[in-house]
Amino acid sequence: MITLEHRILYEYRLKIAKIETLVKSITAHREPKGQEAKDASEFLDILISETDRFYENNSKVLSTNGKKPHARSRLPENEKWIKNIEKFYEDNPRRRPRK
Repeated sequence: MITLEHRILYEYRLKIAKIETLVKSITAHREPKGQEAKDASEFLDILISETDRFYENNSKVLSTNGKKPHARSRLPENEKWIKNIEKFYEDNPRRRPRK
């Protein structure tokens, strides 16, 4: 049975994958100044704000499992999140992401 915690983690992973796919598509577009790229960029802003809201609503679960806000996120750094993330990596040193 899937717990709520795993469901939240999976949902966040999907949201991040959507953002990364769209960014890759925008940067590789044949007409970066064209209307399609502009519309995709606007949609990217919507996805980022939706992901930020999701992180704010589920920040306790995500930060205690070592998930930071996405690099394109507009969320300010929160001291509680940073402490939770560092504690997670102290307990699970092998799960620390590569730099």
